[in-house]
Amino acid sequence: VAVQGEAPLRAAARGPDDRSMSAALPWPGAPELPVTSSALAQVAGPLAPLTPLREATAWSPDVPVLVVAVLVSGAYLLAVRGVRARGGQWQATTTGWFLVGGVGSLLVVTCSFLGTYSRVLFWPLAVQDVLLMTLVPVGLTLGRPLALWRSVRPQRRAAPRLPRGVRSVFGFPLTGSVLAVTLLLLVYTTGWDQARLEHPTLLELTRLLLLVAGCGFLWPLIGVDDGTGRTSYPIRAVIAFLDGLLDALPGLAVLGTGHVIAAGYYAHVARTWGPTLPKAQQIGGTAMIVLSEFVGLPALLVLMLAWVRRDAEQATDVDAALDVIDAAEIAARGSSSASTGPGRETLLHRPWWEVDPGPLADRYGSRPPETRGDRD
Repeated sequence: VAVQGEAPLRAAARGPDDRSMSAALPWPGAPELPVTSSALAQVAGPLAPLTPLREATAWSPDVPVLVVAVLVSGAYLLAVRGVRARGGQWQATTTGWFLVGGVGSLLVVTCSFLGTYSRVLFWPLAVQDVLLMTLVPVGLTLGRPLALWRSVRPQRRAAPRLPRGVRSVFGFPLTGSVLAVTLLLLVYTTGWDQARLEHPTLLELTRLLLLVAGCGFLWPLIGVDDGTGRTSYPIRAVIAFLDGLLDALPGLAVLGTGHVIAAGYYAHVARTWGPTLPKAQQIGGTAMIVLSEFVGLPALLVLMLAWVRRDAEQATDVDAALDVIDAAEIAARGSSSASTGPGRETLLHRPWWEVDPGPLADRYGSRPPETRGDRD
């Protein structure tokens, strides 16, 4: 990484084939933010060109994420052990969803080439943002950490509950969808993107906010964890469709902007390979739109499967309740069946021409005595 002069900076930001885009300001009318050499020194040097081979091998540890992942995984496994030690049941597939689908995907998104090149190119960071909001929360949600927490928490200690109005608002899936999309729009339409690139602490905090925003939408949408999924499945399906439309807004905002986002930062990065700054931004905006639509399909599939499973469970419960009612009715009639003639269940299992009054019943001579008339 090298700090260059002012004129070469602006020329590099514009790119040879993109003269129409303004590279001086993060957003129209904003003051130009200086990039200090101390901030740039934290970028991992002049990385090699990003090739398919580098995409598979360019892994670098993200220490804050690794620490959080180890702590969260350890706490989850200890909770599972506690549940099983008291004779409870906890499915291994649920644990796998949390550790592999949730924590594992988080490590891949942050420690793979997406994290390694996140402060060198625009589009790896854009892809990382979308995956943190759409892919990683799916595994964390299916891991059911809330249900696990309630299984190990002592019953005598009641957890504090939010007011009903707050729980109703934030428990509605559309609220989480709007908040998540709004957060991503703010990142790319204000000076937030450049600020987080210059300050690694803000970069990690932004990743955490994006992950929480994604969970805030998927948890009530999928509704497999305790205390979530109070909204009916038809409404959740409609919200999932609307979320697919809303998710495209950040990508469209990136493509439709008239300037290079975080140009004051990227122009100071001594990168002589790869796409120009405007071209990298176009790639990132397109990837955001595509990923937000297709990566959201697993969540929609999980929602549909949960809907079908819930309908099957309700049908089973209704059948069991009806069986209990029928058994009680049969038992109540059992003592009086001898004196009153054939019971209702007996009549229901006989042909209609033997039960209903009429010529056929008279001809067969098997109509119940109490239903026969004197036709002589």
